[in-house]
Amino acid sequence: MDKRISRKFFNDRAEHWDETVRNNDPQKLRSMADRLNINKDDRVLDVGTGTGVFIPHIAEKLNGGGKIISMDYAINMLYKANAKFPQNGSLRYVCAEIETLHMNSKAFDVATCYSTFPHFHDKPKALSNLRHLLRSNGILYICHTAGRETINDIHRNIPDFQDHLIPDNASMVQLLKDAGFTDISIEDDSESYLVEARNGA
Repeated sequence: MDKRISRKFFNDRAEHWDETVRNNDPQKLRSMADRLNINKDDRVLDVGTGTGVFIPHIAEKLNGGGKIISMDYAINMLYKANAKFPQNGSLRYVCAEIETLHMNSKAFDVATCYSTFPHFHDKPKALSNLRHLLRSNGILYICHTAGRETINDIHRNIPDFQDHLIPDNASMVQLLKDAGFTDISIEDDSESYLVEARNGA
């Protein structure tokens, strides 16, 4: 997995991403957001925000309160997101990799990884850093609006992305436990994939 190749892949496709991908159905996004426990005053880290398709649904949960930090390692994706949802006092964009994102410890109540976890280049390191960034009992959500096998089949058919996969449930649980997460649950069916885990620190 070469992150230079995947970063270029996303940067090159950012301008027309929303018209060409399958993961931006507003009804499915809203249904997924409804399953997340996000409260009005929460600070939310949206990891791998891409063109920002999940931002309005997080913002709807916050209902005028809280803050969203939306990050991605592909700068062109963030330009596209900012054009749709301009940065303001409650929304900020950061270009960084989740494995090395430096912010205050325990800075966030919730972290969302919508349609992005398979693209983490060092999954154990990414999860360890996410735990560092979440407050005690903060919640991590890894979610997709398609099932695990569907996502994996899509990626197996993209050159250079064959190893951008969601692990089987046992392996995912072990990754999260090794990173220090507790209260882990996984829901996987043909329409969606949702992992919830809590920072046990």
